[in-house]
Amino acid sequence: MTRGVVACKKQWYKINMAVAQFAGCYDQASRNIRSGSNADDIKELAYKLYSTNYETPLADEPGVDSPVRPQGSKKSKRRGKGKAQMSEDFSEKKSSVVKKLSLMEDIKNVREKELMEREKEREEEKEHRAKMMAIKEKEIQIQAAMKEQELQTQRYIKEMEIKAKEREMDM
Repeated sequence: MTRGVVACKKQWYKINMAVAQFAGCYDQASRNIRSGSNADDIKELAYKLYSTNYETPLADEPGVDSPVRPQGSKKSKRRGKGKAQMSEDFSEKKSSVVKKLSLMEDIKNVREKELMEREKEREEEKEHRAKMMAIKEKEIQIQAAMKEQELQTQRYIKEMEIKAKEREMDM
């Protein structure tokens, strides 16, 4: 069976749309990488984002087979859709929104945790620097006190020598 031009354009549009959507998910996943993650981790997160955002897993994703549609007319394809189908679609969309919100909340929580850890590290570093500065200041004070003590000792020794020489002259 050969396809017509319109059918090929429609199929190309669907493929192009799916590729663009996945590229967006991949871009978002690559912006949310952490140190130590590799290309496989980014690809896995992109698959999760794609299946969460668009509710249709990719055919290339491991464990997912591409759906096979039965042959038939458009009327037979549309016939089964009614109110029950619409309510199913609504509940699926609702669950998709819930999944998206939970994923966004998870990302937000991870970012907040990372920010808290960085802030804690900065505070610890500030405390360490303050302790080091206090130690240096005490060291400088001790060195100054030691020099003063040494000068006083040298003065005392010189005074004693002068007194000893004066006594020798008086004798």
